[in-house]
Amino acid sequence: MVVKNYIEKNRYYDSVFLMKIASKLAQTEDVDNASIGMGTPLNKETISDLGLDTGEMKNAGPNDLIIAVRAKDNKACDKAKEEFTRLVNERNSGGMKNLHRSIAGAKAAVPGANLAIISVAGEYAAKEAERALLNDMNVFMFSDNVDIKDEVYLKKLAQKKGKFMMGPGCGLSFINGAAIGLCSMVNRGDIGLAGASGSGIQTVMVLVHRNGFGISHAIGTGGRDMSDEVGGITMIQSIKALEDDEGTKVIALISKPPAQSALLKVIDVIKKCKKPVVVQFLGGDNKILAENNIMYSETFDETAKKVMELSCGHKVELKKIFDESIDINGEIKKFSPKQKYFRAILCGGSLADETQLLWRKNTGDIFSNVALDKKFMLPDPFTSIKNTVIDIGDETFTKGRAHVAIDPTARVNRFVKEARDEETAVIYLDFLLGYALHPDPASVMAKVICEEKERAKKEGRHLLVIATICGSDLDPQNFDRQAQILKDAGVILADTNVKAVNLAEKIIKGMEER
Repeated sequence: MVVKNYIEKNRYYDSVFLMKIASKLAQTEDVDNASIGMGTPLNKETISDLGLDTGEMKNAGPNDLIIAVRAKDNKACDKAKEEFTRLVNERNSGGMKNLHRSIAGAKAAVPGANLAIISVAGEYAAKEAERALLNDMNVFMFSDNVDIKDEVYLKKLAQKKGKFMMGPGCGLSFINGAAIGLCSMVNRGDIGLAGASGSGIQTVMVLVHRNGFGISHAIGTGGRDMSDEVGGITMIQSIKALEDDEGTKVIALISKPPAQSALLKVIDVIKKCKKPVVVQFLGGDNKILAENNIMYSETFDETAKKVMELSCGHKVELKKIFDESIDINGEIKKFSPKQKYFRAILCGGSLADETQLLWRKNTGDIFSNVALDKKFMLPDPFTSIKNTVIDIGDETFTKGRAHVAIDPTARVNRFVKEARDEETAVIYLDFLLGYALHPDPASVMAKVICEEKERAKKEGRHLLVIATICGSDLDPQNFDRQAQILKDAGVILADTNVKAVNLAEKIIKGMEER
């Protein structure tokens, strides 16, 4: 193998675009790995950690582009570099005519623009967000690794300017019918959402859509908004905006457990809100919500059901799409005596949290790389223990790559490892659809699922794979096609995360009784 670095001076591209290209290069023939980024200290460290540093990149500055490739030989490296150039040119010739080198320049060219989407290295993201706000634009910041003091400053500035600062680390929003970030497309309606949970918001969005209702707006706040330091600034702003919005009838708030000071501020605003509000704080203490007569829910299914019932004024049963009923006893008989554990490999961080909560409530202990109970934190995130939930989108697995819902390489690798563990019985996967996400995630996993199921069979084992699809029929990946690909690979599809986990619990409990 040969490693080569290519440095292009004063050539800037956003990080998500570069990660997508790096993913494509890494999957091409004769290329072992590739990493592309601006010459920031963090990107240099990442490239070095991946073993792709030849020493040449030490001369690259923050405004310089680094293309690092490990391939079969020099010719393969050069070919990868040529492919990078081709992909860039393809992008620039395909509707990227209005390119501007600054936010001020873009605003001057398009005076009516009111939203800046920021996806640059964290150390530069805050300054760009400030420029956008000062140019009277709302900000959606996909970037993370932003100093929390900068986040507080930016959110207070946005408040003062009457604008929104969504992020840092904001995965998605759905504003006026526009899907922003890693977001599904859904029908418009009168249900408004706000939250610090990307996959959680998307799950409720698609459940609402599937059942014939719609979303007015879904506002992402960023994962730290409900911390003590930030104090729920964007969450509070979102509640008030949705309350004032004529198209919103009911509001749902979704977040991981908030800090106490932020929670009290949000409770005060909810109590004054003239519209019904449903709160879901994953794993949070709902006692204080009950004491303040605030409606709450414990699962995404329950949240979706409650907001739809508030919208229409009568009971709603979630529409059934898939038939996950299987012969459980028949499946159990196929497992070898050593097979006894459940392994979830999930792209959605909030889905990983909900899975832990459901398992602990109904079945027992479960380990994770993002454990809600620290005593069940995996010592080594790359090695599962007994029943385990892996948030494969965690930066531990995606360093130097795009999020796993964009570049599924990390999950493919982890799936193979779990599938070949002689103690693994059931593997659960989620598939996230939407704009900016992988164009065909089912096909990527279906191939390896078929291979590993066949390997297990030859070795006298049985591998049961369960999956959910978090997406809508309006998404570009084609929901029905994704479902059929997974079914053809022998995957059992469940309508929701709750149903998938319940099915897995029945199988594992049945095996324990055996």
